[in-house]
Amino acid sequence: MNMNNHKTAVLSDVINAIQGYFSFVLGQKKLLGSLMLSAALLAMVYGFFQSPKYEATTTFVLEEKSASGGGLAGLASQFGFDVNSLSGAGAGLFSGDNILDIVKSRVIVEKVLLSKVDSTSKSVTLADLYLDFTGLGKKLIKKGTAVNFSQIENGKGTSPLQDSVLFAIYDKITKNNITVDRVNKKGSIFKITTITDNAIFSKTMTDRLLFETTKYYVNIKTNSASENVQRLQRRADSLSAILNTKSYNAAAYQILDPNVAYKSMSVPGELSQRDKTIVYSIYAEVIKNLEMGRMSLVSQTPIIQLLDQPKYPLIDQRKSILFLMAVGAMIGLFIGLMASVYIYTDK
Repeated sequence: MNMNNHKTAVLSDVINAIQGYFSFVLGQKKLLGSLMLSAALLAMVYGFFQSPKYEATTTFVLEEKSASGGGLAGLASQFGFDVNSLSGAGAGLFSGDNILDIVKSRVIVEKVLLSKVDSTSKSVTLADLYLDFTGLGKKLIKKGTAVNFSQIENGKGTSPLQDSVLFAIYDKITKNNITVDRVNKKGSIFKITTITDNAIFSKTMTDRLLFETTKYYVNIKTNSASENVQRLQRRADSLSAILNTKSYNAAAYQILDPNVAYKSMSVPGELSQRDKTIVYSIYAEVIKNLEMGRMSLVSQTPIIQLLDQPKYPLIDQRKSILFLMAVGAMIGLFIGLMASVYIYTDK
């Protein structure tokens, strides 16, 4: 009986405390209103001064390929050709999350930054455009240093100052403006997104990042295979020339009316014919391996299939002023409620 009375007393105290708090809060309308209004005004000011955020996104599918040498690789190895390496070159380099790092690597990003905005020879580079719309170029001029990248071709001939500025741009945009990620954590669809204050820069940067990554990717994956094919081709050409020489020699040693008394007269012709047969056998095996190498090169050439690419007009990702004011008012209300709790409990 006593326990029930005790529980009832505690519950009533809680109810009275809650009622007292809400009564106190209702009496703090001016405080809550002023905090909500102040936060909403601050959010509105922020909305007026926020920079544009043009987002350009491209998605692509990465398809890894590999080739197997099979039994023909063993034949090629007899002549000193490592055809098996055709299928193993660069294996796994772009598998998994490696491609995410390669898209944002310095060699790729700086090459894109030094490319022209358009095809005209007098066009500025993306690096110059970035310096212009971010205001970094004006800051450098105020410090007595003007930097321009429009005269640089393929990143050659850059000065130490240009290198340092280019690295500063690379470091800033890879941290703040460019993101590379999987669309699905378990899938092979990737997404490149660039968000900057300039729509032209965002779209061009995104498109060319994918283009340069594709070139770099194919080059790495097929470089060793191409060299092996070229080596086999040179060997085949050399054997073909030797085989032609042996054929002419065999024909020259043929005697139309040999004297049966001198059997040794036919020996040079037989030796030449034997050499021709040996060279032909080697040539045939090299040709087989050459064709196999070409097929392997084609089969392992990677495929990057474009799914979506950014198109004008790009969507400005800035938040609307009304949305920011609503969020600001909610934050002001929350701060007011917390302040009311502190004041009420401190009474």
